[in-house]
Amino acid sequence: MSDIHDKPTSLDAALATQIHAARLRGAYSVETLAALARVDAELITALENGAQIADVGARDRIMDVLGLRPDGHRYPARSVDPNLRSQG
Repeated sequence: MSDIHDKPTSLDAALATQIHAARLRGAYSVETLAALARVDAELITALENGAQIADVGARDRIMDVLGLRPDGHRYPARSVDPNLRSQG
């Protein structure tokens, strides 16, 4: 097995950085973001660590909650109940 499958690509690393930064900006905990995007919390952690995610729909839901687009540009996040956000 080669290391190429173990290391994130530069695109995956850039996406990981964007998702992590957007989650912190929005004051979402991993658990809250996972609930809002209807995914497992482990998927959020994997994305933030640069892992490739086979479920494109799940990745897109996460990005939608965070106000990110697949082309890397930000757009206003959808309206979310501020009571669901956490402080960390």
